[in-house]
Order: sequence, then structure tokens, then C-alpha cells
Amino acid sequence: MLTRENSLSKELPRRQQKWLLRATLTALVLSCAVALSLNLVDPDLWGHVRYAQDLLTEGPLPRTASHTYTAAGYPWINHEILAEVALEEGYRLMGNSGLLVAKCLLGLGILAWMVRGALRAGVQPLLAWTLMLLIARNLTPFFILRPQLLSFLGCAVILVALERSFATWQDDDRVRWKWLCLVPIVMVAWVNSHGAFVVGLCLVGFVLAGRMVELALRSGRSSWPTQWRLALVGMGCLAATLVNPYGLQLHGWLLASLGQPRPEITEWGAPHPGDPVFWPLVLLGLVALVSLTASEQRRDWVKILLLALVGWQAASHLRHIPFFALLCGFWLPPHLASAWERLRPDSQVQQPTVTLPVWLGRVLGLVLVGTIGLQTFTLVTRLTRLPVPRDRYPVDAMQFMADHGLGGKLVVCFNWAQYAIAALAPDVQVAFDGRFRTCYPQEVVDMHFDFLMGSHLGPRSRSSQSGPVDGRRVLAYGEPDLVLVDRHYQHAVDIMKSATLVQNPKWVLLYRDGTAELWGRRRRYNRVESLHYLPRSARILDAAPRIGSRPWPALPSRNRTVPNSADEANLAGIFPMATRLAGAYPPAIGGSPWIKFWSTVIEPARFGAGGGQG
Repeated sequence: MLTRENSLSKELPRRQQKWLLRATLTALVLSCAVALSLNLVDPDLWGHVRYAQDLLTEGPLPRTASHTYTAAGYPWINHEILAEVALEEGYRLMGNSGLLVAKCLLGLGILAWMVRGALRAGVQPLLAWTLMLLIARNLTPFFILRPQLLSFLGCAVILVALERSFATWQDDDRVRWKWLCLVPIVMVAWVNSHGAFVVGLCLVGFVLAGRMVELALRSGRSSWPTQWRLALVGMGCLAATLVNPYGLQLHGWLLASLGQPRPEITEWGAPHPGDPVFWPLVLLGLVALVSLTASEQRRDWVKILLLALVGWQAASHLRHIPFFALLCGFWLPPHLASAWERLRPDSQVQQPTVTLPVWLGRVLGLVLVGTIGLQTFTLVTRLTRLPVPRDRYPVDAMQFMADHGLGGKLVVCFNWAQYAIAALAPDVQVAFDGRFRTCYPQEVVDMHFDFLMGSHLGPRSRSSQSGPVDGRRVLAYGEPDLVLVDRHYQHAVDIMKSATLVQNPKWVLLYRDGTAELWGRRRRYNRVESLHYLPRSARILDAAPRIGSRPWPALPSRNRTVPNSADEANLAGIFPMATRLAGAYPPAIGGSPWIKFWSTVIEPARFGAGGGQG
């Protein structure tokens, strides 16, 4: 009896520790999932889905700008068409929740690839998933429903293929060609999905060139056959990027676009200490530096140089942070494990097995269970909601326009323009939208930001043909019929107000709420004899803030009784879903710095990053 009791007393702590380890791993995996589940709406998502719908229903691929009156006939380089079709088909087949779940699973799949490689290198699972949490935190603001997701997938597949291709390189210079030949195939898909295929091309070129240099130094002329084959793979990757609807025209556009300064685009600026992504990036950089310095593993100089180069780019441009995180996730784990063993106190001394007291194990178990429960709740909340907040998007203004059949040429701040296209086209054509330089001349771009920000935007890269900054030029160019203003842009609001104070006012206010103002041409909407006349009783001028949200895509209802006043509109519950989803951002997002960071830095709409910038 005593023997059995003693046996149980010894087995219980061991089982307890094993359970705690599994629970800790579960909490780490769920933490990574939460970090990859950000459910903020990208302003370009409406456009991506709409352009794919146009292609699938009308075909063929448009060669000139669509849904716009300022760039009719201007060439359109749509380099994201596969990603757009994937988003459209995903939404059609799975809905919002399906898309969000697929996005989260994609991120977890990439992390699982990293962990698998780490485990094969002998890294402990707990250490590997701890690093994955840091990787996921660096991916968080970039991991929303955007074409960039396919760039992250393409980069991960290429890194896996390169790792498998040169798995035994340090020992025998052997190349697994079947894995390496996969890379050009990936490039064909990537070049038609997102403009960041340039990153993949540079990554592959750098690695292959580095291996060729190593061969030359080790074996001299006897390595020429292998070097030629590596060069052929590199040329095959370059040739693969020509397999796109535009051929060399895409490359010409990219060279012109990337070579043009973009000081007004904050997503191409450097991260700042106030950004939520800044300290995770700093921590990841320090982990990389310490791991590579203290590691006793054999170092690969090609990988180290490439990490340094991409890290420098990440510190210079926000958009390169996720690629630095991906490289670290695939290449750092063995060095981190080696450095951890080396830097741990008394790592060479055999430590006795430590067993936790039963009461402490139970407390830790309860904490872990609570943590896992909270993470699960947060994850489910995010993956079932894709809210369009009424205080950031003109949900009510779009419904007003649909109710009264308002259409024509529309000037709209371009973070709302693709929403307007999805909601109101073909009745509406916009002046400018998030496709940016992919289908708009620089003069139109300048005109738009002159209207929104004037000279307050700071450094600008303007066309020499745009002339001095003039915020009123957009109100005359192409004779627009309507102007939808984001009230956050005070410069645009002031311009529209001043348009009613001049001797011969041309604009009249048709709608106002706490988020948006809608102005119409006076001769079109304020004259009784006009076919488009909108009586004063039908106008809504209520500056009260709009609360709550609607599920994406939040398109206006076309068959609805029009309310007589703003109060009636609010009280009658035009958007019952918005009432139920008031404050739809879950606590894990709402009130956090992510909303402000997204609105002012990452969101393409705020300062011109645009989906068209790839």
C-alpha cells in the first residue's frame, strides 16, 4: 500500500508538468491565432471584390480604367487579379466568417511550416512557439483581407522550397533540383497576385547568386555545370514574371512606380516608437542579433546578409516588416535554441528535475484554462465579425444616395471610393480611388490630395504639370455632379463650405451626419425644374455621430421606404443589424492602438498608400 502511494506521489507531478506543458503550448498557439485574426476592414476590399466580379461576369480583363470619369481610356495595370478572384470567390462561397477563418488558418499554416522546420532542427516546441508569437505580432497589422496575404504565402512557399533545395548544402554542395524547380512555378502565381513578387524575385536571386559564389570559392571551375543550372533557375524565375496579362508592360510600370518618390505615403515610411508595430519589430531585431551572435550552430552567410538587408528595409519601410518576420521565422529557430542553451546560467551542469507543488500546479492550471478560454472567446468573436463602423465609413450616406437615386460623377475621398463603386456603380463614377497609379495619371492623384489636404500633407511628390496646389481644381475637372466628403479632412470640408459663400454658389448640401457630407451641384439638385431636383424635406442635415456598424460589405438596401427626417432614420432602425452590432469591435481590438494605427498609418486610404501600390 505504501509502495503504491509513493508511486502515485511521484507520478502525479510528472503528469502535472506534462499537462501544464501542453496547456502552455495550446495558449501560445491560440495567442498566435488571435494575433493573426485582426478583423479590420481594408478600404480596398470593396474594390478587389467588385473588379473580380466585373471580370467574371463581363470579361475580358479591362485594359483601361473602369468606374471613373477622370481617367477614361487611361491604361490600367491590374497586377492583383488572382488575389481579387480569390477574395471574390471566397466571399461568395464562404461569406465573411469563412474568409476570416481561412485568413487565420493561412497564417497558422505558415507558422506551422516554421515550427516543423524548427522541430526537425532539434528546437523544443515551447521555444519554437514562443518565437512564433513574436513573429505573429509583427505580422498582425498587415494580416487582414488584402492581396498581400498571397505575397506572404508566396514568400513562405519559396523559403520552404529554398530550404529543402539546399538542405545538405553545407556538407556536400548537393542541390535538390525538384524543390528548386518549384520556385518558378510559384513566381507565375505570385506575379499575377500582388506587386510584392519583386521581393520574391530579389530573394531568390540573392540566394542563388550567393550559392554560386560559394561554389566558385569551394570548387572553382569544376562547379561550373552546377552554377549554370542555378543561373538557369534564376532566369526561369525572371521569365516566369512575364507570364502575366501585360507582359513587359507590367515591369515597365513597376520600375516607373517604384522609382518615384512617395513621401506622402506613410506605409512606405519608417516605423515610429508610437506605432504598435515598432516595439515588436525592435524585439524581433534584438532576438535575431543575439541569436546569430551567440549561436554555436553553423552560420549561413547568405542568410545572414539577406536578413540584414531585409531588416534594414523593414526599419526604413513599414511594408517590409512582414517579410523580415517571415525570414526570421524560418531561419532563426536553430540559432535561438543554441543561443538559449549557451546563455542559460549553468547550462553545462546537469540540473535536478524540479517538480511543482500540487497547489501551485493547480493554480497555474486554472490560470492557463482561463487564458485559453479568453483567447478562444476573442478568436471566435473576431472570426465571426467583419464590421463596417458607421463612424469611419459613410454607411448612412450610401443608403441616402441609394434611396434617392443619386448618381453621376462623384468626387469622394479615395478611402471611400471603392465602397462607393461597390455600392452604387454603374450609377456612379468616381474621380479617384485606391487603385492609385495603377490606373490614374499623376495629375489626377495630385488633384485629389490637393482637395483633401492642400499643403498640409507635408512633403509631396507632384507632377510638374499639376501646377501649384489648388484644392478647388477637382471640383471643376470633368464637371462632377456630387462630392462626398469625409469630415475628418477639414481642408476639404472648408473648401465645400466656402463654395456656398461665393457670389454665385455652385454647390448645395444634400446630406450631413457625424461622418460624411454629401454636396450636389446647385443647378442639378436645387432647381425645381431639374429632373434631379431634391426637395429640402428629403435632405438630411444631422451632424450627430453615427454609432455601431454593419457587417461587410454594408451595401445599401435598394428597396426601402425613405424616412422623412434624420431622427426618423435613426429611430426607425434602418439598419437593425447596426443596432445589434453597436460597438462591434470586440474588446481585444476596440479601444486599442490598432484602430488609430490602421487609420493613420497602415490603412491605404488615409494618406495614399493604395492597393495599387502593391
